[in-house]
Amino acid sequence: MAPTSIRKVLIANRGEIACRVIKTCRRMGIATVAVYSDSDENAVFVRLADEAYHIGASVAAESYLDGEKLIAVCHRAGADALHPGYGFLSENADFAQKVKEAGINFIGPTPESIRAIGDKIAAKVFITEHAPSIPLIPGYNGQDQSVERLEKEASRIDFPVLLKASAGGGGRGMRAVYETGKLREEIEAAKGEALRSFGSDNLLIEKYFESIRHVEVQVFGDKYGNVYHINERDCSVQRRHQKVIEETPSPAVDATLRQAITSAAVELCRKLGYEGAGTAEFILDEKTKKFYFLELNTRLQVEHPVTEAISGLDLVELQILVAQGANLKELGILDNIQFQGHSIEVRLCAEDPDNDFSPRTGLIRKWSPATDIPGVRYDTGVEDGSEISVFYDSMIAKIIVHAPTRAEAVRRMAGVLARTVILGVTTNQKFLLSIMNNPRFQSGTFDTNFIPLEQARLFPPRTIQQVESSVVAAMLFEWSIQKDQRVQLRSIQSNWRNVKWRVPSKKYVVNNDQDHPVQIEYDYQADLQQEKTKKSRAFRCNVSPVVVETDKKKAAAAATEKDKQKTELPLQVTLYESHFGQQTPGPQGIQGCSGLLRCSIDGSQRYFYIAEHVQDINEKTYFVHDFVQGYPVELGKVDRLKSSAASAEDDRVTPYTSSMPCRILKILAPTGTVVKKNDPLLSIESMKTEVKVLSRHEGVVTMRVEENQLVDARVLLCQVDDVKK
Repeated sequence: MAPTSIRKVLIANRGEIACRVIKTCRRMGIATVAVYSDSDENAVFVRLADEAYHIGASVAAESYLDGEKLIAVCHRAGADALHPGYGFLSENADFAQKVKEAGINFIGPTPESIRAIGDKIAAKVFITEHAPSIPLIPGYNGQDQSVERLEKEASRIDFPVLLKASAGGGGRGMRAVYETGKLREEIEAAKGEALRSFGSDNLLIEKYFESIRHVEVQVFGDKYGNVYHINERDCSVQRRHQKVIEETPSPAVDATLRQAITSAAVELCRKLGYEGAGTAEFILDEKTKKFYFLELNTRLQVEHPVTEAISGLDLVELQILVAQGANLKELGILDNIQFQGHSIEVRLCAEDPDNDFSPRTGLIRKWSPATDIPGVRYDTGVEDGSEISVFYDSMIAKIIVHAPTRAEAVRRMAGVLARTVILGVTTNQKFLLSIMNNPRFQSGTFDTNFIPLEQARLFPPRTIQQVESSVVAAMLFEWSIQKDQRVQLRSIQSNWRNVKWRVPSKKYVVNNDQDHPVQIEYDYQADLQQEKTKKSRAFRCNVSPVVVETDKKKAAAAATEKDKQKTELPLQVTLYESHFGQQTPGPQGIQGCSGLLRCSIDGSQRYFYIAEHVQDINEKTYFVHDFVQGYPVELGKVDRLKSSAASAEDDRVTPYTSSMPCRILKILAPTGTVVKKNDPLLSIESMKTEVKVLSRHEGVVTMRVEENQLVDARVLLCQVDDVKK
């Protein structure tokens, strides 16, 4: 078979994987073509490519999922090959077939292989007929997809059972069911999510193992029947059946088990005549050392960098070489791989772990990866000013470390996370750091239940001590900005005040937790010499929780009583010379200043990176990265003119509006329903994630939207009015 040279590649994807493919193509001397939607016009990957073409609206169905547009751009740009990345159309056999028929080289497996193994039901049928030695999970994968038949089969398998979208992946369309009473509801929910995500509502049902590890094998095949494995990866740390952390080698796999599980993966791919990169996924019962086939992903995996780290290979380069017709056996690079050390990858995502990992959007006001640490790699497609959109996956970056041992890799990852600055959008950075510092994770003895089992240690209650330093830094930042920007009365000393015994104070809401605001009281210790040199300035401070009083009279009385008391300011703080500049405007413009702040708190000198977002003069948010604690804190400034009682009323008067564009999935509390606090009102889908909207207080519901309705951001969803007595 004569090799086919690839000269120009179109990347049918976006974000970090598009950047990743472009970098390898550039090194190989291959020209690249990017495609982009409306919201990606100024994205990093668009600028990295040699050429870029607009293909439609931000909704994926009108851009990245439109195969005809992608093929048309290939012809227009003269691209002779297409790399699908992962997600979108990467595992769509019909799309791969159309690419091939259009005379374009599809960098991936053949359409026949994708059809045979890409669908979970088809995969089980293929293995039963062609590779019966590979163990399968007990379950149902029949053609009868009626709810009644699925209920019957689930009861036969015995609970708990796992409902899975046949055509899907990434944890979508997946539900664990523990009792008969919940079965029909979960089947309908799984079918709906599967249909929305993958265009098919077919489900398969499997026995659900409650204590297992998720282990997968990286495989590579060529056009000549050669198939190799590149060791395993452990992906057992998951939330909502989606991977959070991946590593290789697996702490649970010894040499004997590695031989067995990699041999099963290679056998399956040989039976398929598999070409290119693929990942055979298994569940592993660590106690019995038995493993069961889950699925074969017919694409490059998100977590492929950890395999590259220990093997020294470039898997994207291998994909391109195979697509060009290279013989892997003749190349010889996969015959005697010398695996080195241990590698861990974490997925830094725009989500809120404290609120059931609900997705978040926003503008990145500061992105500063810790690239100065050896053995560290970032795969990302963001920069200062990038926008995390509602239209796509919430992953911001993959952070990968490589070290001689697992213990060293865990320590290195903790250090890297602490030094990575990402401000402007809520992320799972603190959560990832908690995992690295968790004794169970450090020991390597965990399974897919790791997060719920370690809930208490991973999500400890917040204390004043945890946010004290960030609150002090925010106050110093705001004080500095106000002093530098002051136009009137510049000659008046900075600590002057009308009522000498009343010290200034500021109140903040921490990480959007309206129920537990904090305040900082401070006194600037003016020194004429310091005022002249501006080298350092001294403060005394006190950070304390704010007791929210709902009764207006009691709130006023408490404020009056506090004014009479002498304020204790135990913290000795020194602010060193700092310079804060205006942030670089993003696609929607960014208001506010940002910069590195250096100060000393009770003798501990430390650094903070701070970015400010100004909505109006009384509404500001400070994003503070504390390099000692290693994660950011979001501090919303509380309007000093608003009373505590008025603040407490916010939950009752603040409307239930959509924070981002979304689809209304299900009305859970129709108009007229009487609900209590935290009762579910409706479920919505945004950023490929289903989220339930909960009632903030007791009352009667008035629903303003309908099921399956598409709504924009800031649309009124419902109201909850007090019950009339």
